[in-house]
Amino acid sequence: MPKVLTEASTVGCGHGPGKVGVSGSGKLTVSQKSVLLKSGIDGKGVSACATQPSNSTQPCATASVIAGEASKLTIGGKPVMLDTLLSGTTDGKPPGKLTAAAGQNKLTAV
Repeated sequence: MPKVLTEASTVGCGHGPGKVGVSGSGKLTVSQKSVLLKSGIDGKGVSACATQPSNSTQPCATASVIAGEASKLTIGGKPVMLDTLLSGTTDGKPPGKLTAAAGQNKLTAV
């Protein structure tokens, strides 16, 4: 079963150590870390992308979420984000593919 993403989760850009700066909802926590909604990942900045700038490449700067929302667990009517369902890209060249590691195993959802 997919695990719920929290502020302790790692959301990566797919290019080495690149990491998306996430922000939680604050209304639901797991081990004192806020659970993530789509707005806590989508449009957020990326740090430490391994892609080196050149004429044909560019490091990732921003994440774009395509999917990954729970079908049943919501916060304020908005679905929480799930690790194995997260799908998205970044604006890097070549674009990065979002990756996720929940970093917790207490809360799962569908």
